[in-house]
Amino acid sequence: MQIIQLHKTVVALAGVLAIAATSVNAAPSPEPKKSEPSERPNIIVIVADDLAFSDLSAFGSEISTPNLAAIAEGGVTHTHFYTSPMCSPSRAMLLTGVEQHKTGYGTMAEFLDDVQVGQPGYEGYLNNRVATLAERLKDAGYATAMSGKWHLGEQSLPSNRGFDRSFALVEGAGSHFDDSGYADFKETVTYLRDGKAVKLPEDFYSSDFYVSEMIEQIDASIGEGKPFFGYLAFTAPHWPLHAPAESIAKYEDVYAGGWEVLRRQRHQALQRSGVISQDVALPPSHRKVPDWESLSDEEKKYQSKLMSVYAGMVDRLDWNVGRLMSHLESKGIKDNTIIVFTSDNGPEAIDFTTDPIFPPATDWVAANFDNSYEKLGGPESYPFYGRPWAQAGAATHRLYKTFVTQGGTHVPLIISWPAAGIDDGRKTRTFSTMVDVAPTLLEMAGVDSQKTQFDDRTVEPISGLSMLPYLTGKADSIYPPMEGQGFELFGNRAFISGDWKILSLRPPEGDGSWTLHNLIKDPGETTDLSEEKPELMRQMVASYEDYVKKNRVIAPPDKFEMFGDRKGH
Repeated sequence: MQIIQLHKTVVALAGVLAIAATSVNAAPSPEPKKSEPSERPNIIVIVADDLAFSDLSAFGSEISTPNLAAIAEGGVTHTHFYTSPMCSPSRAMLLTGVEQHKTGYGTMAEFLDDVQVGQPGYEGYLNNRVATLAERLKDAGYATAMSGKWHLGEQSLPSNRGFDRSFALVEGAGSHFDDSGYADFKETVTYLRDGKAVKLPEDFYSSDFYVSEMIEQIDASIGEGKPFFGYLAFTAPHWPLHAPAESIAKYEDVYAGGWEVLRRQRHQALQRSGVISQDVALPPSHRKVPDWESLSDEEKKYQSKLMSVYAGMVDRLDWNVGRLMSHLESKGIKDNTIIVFTSDNGPEAIDFTTDPIFPPATDWVAANFDNSYEKLGGPESYPFYGRPWAQAGAATHRLYKTFVTQGGTHVPLIISWPAAGIDDGRKTRTFSTMVDVAPTLLEMAGVDSQKTQFDDRTVEPISGLSMLPYLTGKADSIYPPMEGQGFELFGNRAFISGDWKILSLRPPEGDGSWTLHNLIKDPGETTDLSEEKPELMRQMVASYEDYVKKNRVIAPPDKFEMFGDRKGH
């Protein structure tokens, strides 16, 4: 199958990178695997919302995630996997395999700048110039279903984008216990089943209900005698931080040491798990993160419970993944079901209750919810994660959600398919991105990923590369040696090729100039090597500029303010 390559760098870059590249932690070529199964596989894609890279026990986290760890042990874990630093662009790339700036989500719909409004690729919803995985798989005879967060526009709902069955939160955030929204302009959110509004049950909790819906959808698909594609999009652990009381109680005393202690522990856990090298130092704390010891005893008690709620959310998400996997096993279809698990971006640092950037939401939370210690994490509360804990979750990595730094874009990816031998529990550092998931799954399902005609419309060709040749031992890497991927959001820019990354951040986190980093030695992006390797720097900047042209990137003005007068999340 011919693969449309995401980005092809100039020949000179190959020579420069070949000289500059380091062999530390180089990904070994996998052993050849058993032949593909005779029956078409089922597919389930699971997405966590704002999950930090270090949150999983597979990477040494203190949060109990045994079911995701079991999938990792029976699959392949990618530790050099990247996505957009915010939810809608990431989800658009995941579901289409097309680079975000062509999907309608060149930026977040909530933060479109005047120079972007009306431009192709900046519609603010999943446009009709891309085809979803559901559309492609349905066209090939699959039953298709989704349960959970949509956040790809009211103009382009799952029931109109190839999903036979759907239970969807239309917006990007809301209470995990009811339909409370996220500010005075969106006091309630919309849930749809197969395109029609539904009322939530009294005992609703997001993660529990989404999985129950997915299980029912799977059973209906089995009854039709078709292979199925399921898209399970959790809203956990996105704010507001909500979890069942029993899940919170498991972590009641775990975080009394504070965010600095947790950050060190997570950094060391990543080292022990082999995700980062033993000689990588923990970067300095962000200037806006207060010293834990500067807090009063009451503040420490409150903050430690806040983190316990977050941990409870992740714990409960994993418990529900276990429910799903048990159901697949009870139906005898677990081995021939491809499981993909990832996160849409890194941890969220914004706290609307303390950051003076979004007064409407701040006032709305104060007027309608009780964030006292006793109520924290329950349905009457509406708490946020905040920068200190987000930095702890990002651990070694710089910054968090919204930034194209490692903390915002470096997320976990686990792929498991036991029937095809993708089940050996290895970790790989081979570079890949969110646009590579769709072509991988299509090739696994034996579906033509290069089809560009759907329902009398012409769609963009898939941008990403299939990982299947690498996963089955037929290739040494996913990307040809010197190719890469660009990233842009809110005018912050990056380009990654192998272990090398260039980065440009606008104020206040940068001055707009480019820096060069070796991601094996410097995952915290603290050491600029541009003066040591000027030719490599020049070629990677040229590659980014080529990426901009190919994907029609329109950066906002230098003085763009994400939260100015805009209403979003």
